[in-house]
Amino acid sequence: MISLKDYQTRVLDSLRDFFRQCSKDGRPEAAFQAVQLRNGRTPAPYIPVSVAGLAPGMPYVCLRVPTGGGKTLLACHAAGLAMGELLHAERAVVLWLVPSNTILDQTADALRDPRHPYRRALELACGAVEVVTIEEALRLSRATVEGQTVVIVATIQSFRVEDTTGRKVYDQNGSFSEHLLNVPADRLAELLPGADGKPKPSLVNMLRLRRPIVIVDEAHNARTDLSFATLGNVLPSCVVEFTATPARTKQPSNVLHHVSAAELKAAAMVKLPLRVITRHPSQRDQLLAEAITLRADLEKLAAAEAQQTGEYLRPILLLQAERVDACGPLRDRLVSEFGIAKDEVKISVGVLDELKDVKDIASPKCPVRFILTVQKLREGWDCPFAYVLCSLRETRSATAIEQIVGRILRLPGAQAKRHPDLNCAYAFSVSESITEVLAELRDALESNGFTAAEAERIVIPASQSMFVLGAQPKTVQVAPGEIDAAVARVQVAALEGKVRIDAAKGEITVLVPLDDDDAEKLASCLNTPEAKAKVEEIVVLVREAEKVFGSGKTRVPSPYERQLDFLVPQLCVREDGMLFELESTFLIEHPWTLSAKDASLSEGYNPLSGSAARAIGRWRRSWPGSTATSTIRTFP
Repeated sequence: MISLKDYQTRVLDSLRDFFRQCSKDGRPEAAFQAVQLRNGRTPAPYIPVSVAGLAPGMPYVCLRVPTGGGKTLLACHAAGLAMGELLHAERAVVLWLVPSNTILDQTADALRDPRHPYRRALELACGAVEVVTIEEALRLSRATVEGQTVVIVATIQSFRVEDTTGRKVYDQNGSFSEHLLNVPADRLAELLPGADGKPKPSLVNMLRLRRPIVIVDEAHNARTDLSFATLGNVLPSCVVEFTATPARTKQPSNVLHHVSAAELKAAAMVKLPLRVITRHPSQRDQLLAEAITLRADLEKLAAAEAQQTGEYLRPILLLQAERVDACGPLRDRLVSEFGIAKDEVKISVGVLDELKDVKDIASPKCPVRFILTVQKLREGWDCPFAYVLCSLRETRSATAIEQIVGRILRLPGAQAKRHPDLNCAYAFSVSESITEVLAELRDALESNGFTAAEAERIVIPASQSMFVLGAQPKTVQVAPGEIDAAVARVQVAALEGKVRIDAAKGEITVLVPLDDDDAEKLASCLNTPEAKAKVEEIVVLVREAEKVFGSGKTRVPSPYERQLDFLVPQLCVREDGMLFELESTFLIEHPWTLSAKDASLSEGYNPLSGSAARAIGRWRRSWPGSTATSTIRTFP
């Protein structure tokens, strides 16, 4: 069973609160805005869908979850919330709509497999479950529907009359005669009549009678007027959309909850940041060689980590060729020029899809390390081993690699790796302009559910040294007694995350090249000349690796790139010599804003000195009768 991440729990809490309020007063617009307020968001207007069958009072919301956020798992739990909190029923019919037949097969197989986490989540949320495809639903008995929750997995096209299956959905079907026995008189008008004027025994009438819970996966593919009319034909009790990119025009989605990139990163669900390197079109061969070298180095890191954690990981390089007819020659080059085994390379373009014969790409027995494609990979293909994207097509449009970039963001095993380079995704691209490539990748991230501001922070242009993993952090072992722990604590703070020292184990790790001043600070942590010599050696190694593989200039990665925690000060108030955590009650009697107060620091202030609680700003309360001085303080 997959444990829900904190952000997933928050998503479901929002949906639960929404359904509960809808159940009480039948006003989805009020429930929608109340949940937004509780989530600290400015309430947006709720937009009911004006389509026959979709009544204004029918709950209709969207949960925006970026690529890699676990939309299918959330959908399993959402079905149970709708059943319990909105319908107050022990069982229900769930219509689970997906964008394509490929994803239909993938979803149905997962929901049917008793060992799959999705099936177990569905049973936990809904109790006994029967999962069927639309063709199998045409033979559903009344006993099956009334005995457990029935999940019908279908494409939205299956309910369009111009589709062959769609006609069967509306056609008279003797299997559904028993479903229409003893229908309450007040429900007869809701059913579609046959030639004789009586309710027609059909699948669509069974659904109209049961008022299904509708789950829409990748909802941005189902936002047309025709799709809305199709949804209205089944008279749903509610509609819950899951998508990374909600509709914003014509039929805007009612986004109830939005998951951010930071939440996914904190939960170790995605590989971020996305490190980017470009080469001029004349250096296409060099770019290819660099991407292949990076993939090989990542696999070495993965093998070393597997010895510590037991987790198998085989990094995969996605190669975007210039044209479909270039894929074959490109594979030949990989084999002849780079010595790559042919069975390690698969082509996935149009009708030539060699991935369909790969049963389990995550298996240690699977040899695949390279996948060649042009526009996009097969729908539904998902492999968290994908780490590196190398586009050999010259950037000319904002959609050139949009279809592929989401494939390299998912984090294997949904857990952070010990080596920081295994927590990042990598993109190589051919272009005369790094600006164009960065803009293209940011657009691609937005298409995968990230905001523009998030995409701006996530995509990081990188020097060559950040890709060639020979310029990696170096660790040296000394006797624990050779490290002055007290000095080390001070110097590690002064070095701002450039080194890591474990005094108890005697381990010193140099993360980035150090200048002479930093090297002296590090040396001051050691008590013996022998230990200082060892540390000096790895300082030189890291520095020289930067010169060999990089530009020869030391570049210190940002705190975000080094994955350092961002500490937020604790706001406190000093009263009569005591510190109290600031609460709203301090501000009730008199109007007061922090921005209007003096937060200047004294000239001699040093944030690295002082006691465990350090003042970083102070102001004086200005209301009458008060002479107390209040202080913001940080606590480690």
